[in-house]
Amino acid sequence: MNRASERTKENLRFVDYRLNMLVGYALAISKVDFFVNEGVRTQEKQKEYYRLGTTKIDGVRNRSQHQLGKAIDIYYVGWKKGAEDERKWKELIDTFRLAGMKLGIKLNFGYDWGWDKPHIELDEEE
Repeated sequence: MNRASERTKENLRFVDYRLNMLVGYALAISKVDFFVNEGVRTQEKQKEYYRLGTTKIDGVRNRSQHQLGKAIDIYYVGWKKGAEDERKWKELIDTFRLAGMKLGIKLNFGYDWGWDKPHIELDEEE
């Protein structure tokens, strides 16, 4: 069983309790160790990401799920940009799908969008 790192715990502060439960469950069942890289995002950080082109949401006219505490970004331990392990991503995302199903939490995955693998958010119906 994996354990939540201090980084993960800090990045889950002020995030919706359902995502906290989801991460805890996923840590307990995942074969791939991971960490939460980002949870709640400030308006300033969102605007910075928008300027850099890493998000489509400006953070002012449209608020991101991160700003609302309804999204997290996860990475597997050992991840390196440009040297991604697709097998690890798939296994990790499938673990989160299972955890969400077991907990009755509806989720949307950036992995399914094809351009934001780390992103997991509560479905708007939640």
